[in-house]
Amino acid sequence: MESKLVWRIVLFIAVSFLFAACSKESNDDTDVKPRAIVKVASAYLGDMDAMISTTGSFEVLRDEKIKSTIAGKVEKVVVLEGDVVQKGAIVATIVSQESYAAIAGATQLLNQATTEAEKKQAEEALHLAETTAASAKISAPFSGAVIHRFVAEGELVSQGTDLVEIIDPSTEYFVAVVPINYLSSIRTGQAALVTIPGMTIPPLHGTVQAINPATDPNSQSIQVRINLRSIPSKVAAGTFGNVRIKIGEHRSAVLVPKGAVYHDDERNLYFVWRVQGDSLALMTQVDVGLSDSSRFEITSGIKAGDVVAIAGGYGLPDSTDVTVSAN
Repeated sequence: MESKLVWRIVLFIAVSFLFAACSKESNDDTDVKPRAIVKVASAYLGDMDAMISTTGSFEVLRDEKIKSTIAGKVEKVVVLEGDVVQKGAIVATIVSQESYAAIAGATQLLNQATTEAEKKQAEEALHLAETTAASAKISAPFSGAVIHRFVAEGELVSQGTDLVEIIDPSTEYFVAVVPINYLSSIRTGQAALVTIPGMTIPPLHGTVQAINPATDPNSQSIQVRINLRSIPSKVAAGTFGNVRIKIGEHRSAVLVPKGAVYHDDERNLYFVWRVQGDSLALMTQVDVGLSDSSRFEITSGIKAGDVVAIAGGYGLPDSTDVTVSAN
């Protein structure tokens, strides 16, 4: 009996120790906190362009409204908006006021004729008025495209009335509206890149050709003329565009992907998560310089070669244990 009792006691103690060990192991597992998974990249040295980003529109140097040279009646207008005309091509014909009055008078006599003799006399008068009518044929002063037609056939016009407007597409250029505080940074010859929202055409390359120093008092801006290497024919005058003008360059700058930089809106501070030893993320305040669509220049806070989190760092507390993603 005593032997069985001893074995029962030993078995109870062993089971108790096993249960305690399992419980401790279970508690240890619950104490292990999951690590944040971050994707990282190394800060590196590179060149960064200093750019001005602004907007503007396309304009033309050669734009003319063709006017009537005499007073009279519009006999013909042979062009419509969008038509291409050559220099010297006839765009409209105007019958002089005197000739129009003679034709109108003879026509009225014909309508009022009651006898064959009166009718014959009126027809001769009308024929004479039409065959001797003085008219002006208005021609295009240069080759271009019609953008406006101001009159219709049969309309009475005065001398100097606008008939049509044409532009020379070969003189098209881009006018950028630049804030006045950049006036000292703009120089002729600087590279520019124009993009057009909503149009599937590649960016247009060009250079700063001229700077108008006169300031718009309302917008506090200046106009900068951009000469582009080529402009697709479908880009019409008046089309809106975005432009980036290169005003300088920072060489051998410390650069990181844009996803690495966070901004504290309350304190207006920038910071990155600097990852040490592939396991510890340290919140590190930085100063930023230039930026483009994918990168930030870091002027202080980290150096080239430092590893920073580029994804997964948002909302982490300082000195967080992390796991670096392999992808």
